[in-house]
Amino acid sequence: MKSLDFEYDGATLSSFGYMICEFNADSFATIDNGSQITFNTVSLLNGEKYEVTNSTYETCLEITFQICKIPVESVNAGSGDTADDTYEKEISTSEMRMLMRWLNRKGFHKFKLLDDDYSDFYFEGSFNISRIEVGCRLVGLELNFITNRPFAVLEPVTINLENTTNNGSLSFNDISDEEGYIYPYTEIVIAEDGDLNIYSELEDRNTYIANCTAGELITFDYPMISTSVSSHEIQNDFNWKFPRIANTFDCSENNITVSIPCSIKMTYSPVVKVGL
Repeated sequence: MKSLDFEYDGATLSSFGYMICEFNADSFATIDNGSQITFNTVSLLNGEKYEVTNSTYETCLEITFQICKIPVESVNAGSGDTADDTYEKEISTSEMRMLMRWLNRKGFHKFKLLDDDYSDFYFEGSFNISRIEVGCRLVGLELNFITNRPFAVLEPVTINLENTTNNGSLSFNDISDEEGYIYPYTEIVIAEDGDLNIYSELEDRNTYIANCTAGELITFDYPMISTSVSSHEIQNDFNWKFPRIANTFDCSENNITVSIPCSIKMTYSPVVKVGL
């Protein structure tokens, strides 16, 4: 890990007076990049070939690293003290409690490395913490960061589409590193009365809602759907196929056809297959 600082739940490590460091580190290290896939296979042709029956991400991304106080010279260093003499390494009990309150929490929170290469990525997780002591003095902490995914995600991306005709065609690209699909948070404003059908060519998939009215706001937040028109019994008029953003290895372009005029706004966090 080349970064010296990180942000967790809106606060930075350096704002507490600490930095990422290494105690007695070797010159080289092998780092797990995350996204480790477990393949379940079945034997064919008397063991000459194996076919994949299922593949899953069995574990979430996890990393262990260390932190210490940022070295600073005392304001009295000019009186004859050296920088080493005035470098206060020890972490007090009250300082330890403050760090534990911030990092060691039961819920998962947003984590970002403050490094240019990671500026658009983030993780979600929490920390288990061990003490690093020298001569019974607490001089650092070892942080075991446990995430809720096997990879990172990009900061939310918003796609705005405007369909002004009946059966209008629209297109956009999925920038996720993972094949498959993501359910975005979607808002659709209907511009003309009618039945809404959104056909995805890539997945050969229809999202259908009957009896829409001009000015109606329809919101998809998987697995929930809602409407701004209280008289519209949308649960009965919906085919329960939520809008999706998809890609395959060969194609990331999503071509859709929309049956009636409307505006569509989709927000999602694309998968980024990088480790920490």
